[in-house]
Amino acid sequence: MSIASPTTTTTTMMNNNSSPSGNPLTSLLHSITKKRSLSPIVQRFVDLCVRPNDMTPPSSNVNEHTEKIIRNLVKKLTKLKKNGSIEELEKAILHKDSRTKCVTIPRSLDTPPNQSSKSNPVVIYCRLWRWPDLSNQNELKPVDYCPNSFHYSRDDICINPFHYERVAAKYSVYVPHLPPEAFLDMPDLRSASMSNDIMPNQIPENTTYQATIEQQQSPPSYPLSPGSISSQDSLLSPPGAITNDDNNHNSHGTPMDFDSAPQASTETNSMYPSQQPVSTMSSHPSQYSVTNGEQVPFEEPHEWCLISYYEMSTRVGEQFHATQPQIIIDGFTDPSNADRFCLGGLTNVHRTFDIDKARRHIGRGVKLFHIRGNVFAECISDNPVFVQSPITNQRLSWHPATVCKIPPKVRLKIFDSDDFTQILSAAVHESYEAVYNLMRMCIIRMSFVKGWGVEYRRQAVTCTPCWVEIHLEGPLKWLDTVLSTMRGPTQSITSVS
Repeated sequence: MSIASPTTTTTTMMNNNSSPSGNPLTSLLHSITKKRSLSPIVQRFVDLCVRPNDMTPPSSNVNEHTEKIIRNLVKKLTKLKKNGSIEELEKAILHKDSRTKCVTIPRSLDTPPNQSSKSNPVVIYCRLWRWPDLSNQNELKPVDYCPNSFHYSRDDICINPFHYERVAAKYSVYVPHLPPEAFLDMPDLRSASMSNDIMPNQIPENTTYQATIEQQQSPPSYPLSPGSISSQDSLLSPPGAITNDDNNHNSHGTPMDFDSAPQASTETNSMYPSQQPVSTMSSHPSQYSVTNGEQVPFEEPHEWCLISYYEMSTRVGEQFHATQPQIIIDGFTDPSNADRFCLGGLTNVHRTFDIDKARRHIGRGVKLFHIRGNVFAECISDNPVFVQSPITNQRLSWHPATVCKIPPKVRLKIFDSDDFTQILSAAVHESYEAVYNLMRMCIIRMSFVKGWGVEYRRQAVTCTPCWVEIHLEGPLKWLDTVLSTMRGPTQSITSVS
């Protein structure tokens, strides 16, 4: 019979006692000691962590790695000496309040601007206090009034989890297959939309987006419907919105194909040259036996937008194909690259003195941000830019043709993917024509230095010395796919259409 040595017995007892799970008393003492090692502030943040199963606090099963992350964050915020940051973060998490202020930390110097999901601190903190199952930063978009989102190239980034919204992995709409009889009485959409007949003496209204980046507020609620934007005459100002103007135009516009430049300066003073109202299609999908359909997803192309530059009514240079999430359009002379469209080096034999003078004041121009289908424009020049975006106008309860002035250091959302998805979803159940007309929402015009509209002597964008037209490729291709899925009219388009 072998007898265990005193040393072996002592070692075994020590091993058993050292395991928290081996002895309930030891486990309790370990837990108490662990809690005592946490400061009250860290402990409160730990208690606010959500669990993956039921998305509710408190902090049971919070591991040491999580505690270390929170401890380091509190230490970092304390070291930065930004008064109220810790209290603001706690308030946001405790009350689930998106109207709290930004809580910022320096952007990591060893991480690229778009920050991978593994190193993005916003993703880490959103997992702790909001969405434990969050995969990566591609599922996040900033609220409109957060100026310090990690999506923007700023030295400090906001880590307030309630300054972000979670978006669907992929947008899609259900599209019914319309029967042939639904298109018997429908007008020729192409000939109607490209007609030279217009409503005379209509000039876009003007407004100014006043909020600076630091002051932006959440916009009010608004109705979403395809009718308010898809109708042709909705892009015109209401009758009576006329002021005296130095530039007199005739009442005939020149059609503009989406892939070609305007041919004359006699374009109408609404957003698109042809403004003859299209007769409303009498047939509605619900009137027919629509027995099948399919989900049509949105797929972002490699080039998210095409930018064409114009001087008055003449297009200058080649189209710029945007592939990067942040694009700068400026007036300098460096060769354009993937994230910069320089207008200064473009030549035009028909350039006048007024055009050349305006071009000198473009300066740093405007920065475009493409975030999960949303597009923001931030004026970084010393002079304002002027934007005409139907979806933004509807979102802010302005007339669809309104030209908005964006002063320096102000950022405005000029396209909203959520709104477009809702409007498109409604349009597919309204008519083929309603979907077709939504293409106007996917094209944005922007002028530099000089504006146009009722408050300016220039009534049309083609009378401004330098401007760009932005074609959002993703939404336009989505519309094309939806129209194809609806199996629209098959009549051929002839030379007289």
